[in-house]
Amino acid sequence: MTDTPRRRVLAAAATGSTLGLAGCGGLGGSDGDAAGQTDDGANESDDGDGGGGSESDSRATVALDVQAEIQAAQEEIGTRVEEGNLSQEEAQAELLDAQAEIVSAAVEDLESYATGVDGLSVENANEQAGAVLVSGPAAAVLDTLEADPVNALLSAADFPAPQDGEQANGS
Repeated sequence: MTDTPRRRVLAAAATGSTLGLAGCGGLGGSDGDAAGQTDDGANESDDGDGGGGSESDSRATVALDVQAEIQAAQEEIGTRVEEGNLSQEEAQAELLDAQAEIVSAAVEDLESYATGVDGLSVENANEQAGAVLVSGPAAAVLDTLEADPVNALLSAADFPAPQDGEQANGS
């Protein structure tokens, strides 16, 4: 079983996308002035109508940390195959079900975490890739790194679109 798309998503974590959440991604113009900043250094504020300066505009892709649980399920199923209690076909089907349950539980854990954080919301989930798109204040999005099911934060642009036949879970 190959896990290439998830590995690519996780590898992208090293690109420094958390810097974008910290405010570096909002730099506009070739002269380095921050977006929404006038030439005299005063910040222009957004009135909250969904424009560019609103704190709630921060979005990120969250890579779920489910590898240990999936590895444990693989080992348990492999043992049952070796003992002759499962055929290869049954084992593959059971492993796919176990993976789906593990990732679904991690998504639910993250959604639960998000409901307890002011302004943080889960916009979409791609359970096949083990990724969730979250939005909210930049500090809240960055703090998702402390949640149990989270492995890495990536740019919102790195959110993997579902393949044909996959279901994306919008929230």
